[in-house]
Amino acid sequence: MKKLSLTLVLLSFFINISAISAVGPDIKAPYAILMDFDSGKVLFERNSGVAVPPSSMSKLMTIYYVFEKLKSGKYSLDTEFVVGPEAWKKAKSMNANSGSTMFLEYGEHVRVEDLIRGIIVNSGNDATIVLAENISGSESKFVDELNDLAYRLGLKKTTLVNASGWYEKDHLMSVEDLAILSRRIIQDFPEYYHYFGEKEFLYKEKLTGNKDNRNKLLWIMPSSDGLKTGHTTKGGYGLSSSAKKNDRRLIAVVNGIKGGNPSYIRFTDSKSLLEWGFREFSNLVYFKPEDKVLEVPVWFGNKATVSAGVTEKILVTNKNGEEPNVELRATFKSPIPAPVKKGDEVGVLTLYVDGNKTQDFKLIALENVETTNFISRIFKNIKQIILNIVS
Repeated sequence: MKKLSLTLVLLSFFINISAISAVGPDIKAPYAILMDFDSGKVLFERNSGVAVPPSSMSKLMTIYYVFEKLKSGKYSLDTEFVVGPEAWKKAKSMNANSGSTMFLEYGEHVRVEDLIRGIIVNSGNDATIVLAENISGSESKFVDELNDLAYRLGLKKTTLVNASGWYEKDHLMSVEDLAILSRRIIQDFPEYYHYFGEKEFLYKEKLTGNKDNRNKLLWIMPSSDGLKTGHTTKGGYGLSSSAKKNDRRLIAVVNGIKGGNPSYIRFTDSKSLLEWGFREFSNLVYFKPEDKVLEVPVWFGNKATVSAGVTEKILVTNKNGEEPNVELRATFKSPIPAPVKKGDEVGVLTLYVDGNKTQDFKLIALENVETTNFISRIFKNIKQIILNIVS
C-alpha cells in the first residue's frame, strides 16, 4: 500500500478538479486532451476547453442518450423503429453532400441495435435521425433533450443544434467535454461498450460501400477499442479514442486537424498521445473497494465503532519517478447512531494530492452494528460522553 496521510475532520468537501501536465508528445492537432479513465486526471491538453465543431463525434451524445433509454427499460435492443419521411429526406440530402449512411429507406423497420451499430460503425446520419424522431417525436425536441443531458453530465462547452453532428455554426463541443462524455459512456454502460470495438457492420448485404468502422485506430493500435471519428470541412478531422493496457485505460480526443493528410494524422496523433500516457504515467492504488479505511465511532451500538471503507478504488495518476503528497480527509458526524447496516453511507472521504482537492468518495459501513440493550446503552453513552469530555 502506498504511503499517505489520513486526517479526520468535521467539515464537508465536495469539489472535484483535475491536475494537468503541460508536457506531452509532438502532435499536430490544434485541440487535444489525454485523460486517465480511472482517476479522471488530465495528463495532456491543448486548447481543450475551446468550443469547436465536433462533427460526428457529437453522435456520442445521441449514443449516450439511447443507452440511457435501454438501461431504463424503455426500449430494448430488439425494439423496432420506423424510418419516417423527415428522417429519410434529411438523410438523402446529407448523403448527396458526402454524408455517411447505413442506407435506410423510407418506411423501413429497423432494430435499435442495428441503429446503434449503424451510428458507431458506419457513422450513419440516417440512423441518428431515425433514433431522434422515434424517441422524442422530432429531431429538434431530441436535441433539446441532448442539451439537457449535456447539463446533467457537466459538459460546460457543449451546445448542440442537431443529432448527427452535421456542420452548423452553433453546433459546438470542446475536446474536454468529449473526453468527459467518452469516460461516462464507458463507466455508465459497460454492457454496451463492445459496439465501439466492432471493425465492420454491414446492414444490407449488397451495399458494402460503408461497412468498415471509420476509426482506423482499431487496426493500427491493438489496445484501442473505441470510440468515434468526426469530420466536416469547416470542423476538420477528429477522433475520440480509448485504449486499455495492463488493466489501465486512457481516453484521448483530438480535433480540428486540416493540413497534410488530416484523416490519417488524427489516428497517429491519438496513438502518440495514448502510448505516451501509458509510458509516462502510472496509477498508484491506495484502497480498493471493501478495504477497511478507518473505524467510525457509533452511539448506542453493540460495538463502539464500525469499520468503514469505499465503494470504488482510491488511486492517484502520477508521472513515473515522482512521489505525490497524498492525504485523505474523512468527514462524518461523530458518533453515528446505531443500528448501522453494511453498505450504509457514514461519511465522505476526500482525496488531496499535493495540497489540492481532487475527488470525493462515499464512506460506507463494511459491517452491521446492532443497537445494544437499554441498560448497556446508558452506560455506553455515559462512557462515550466522558471520553469526549476528556479528549
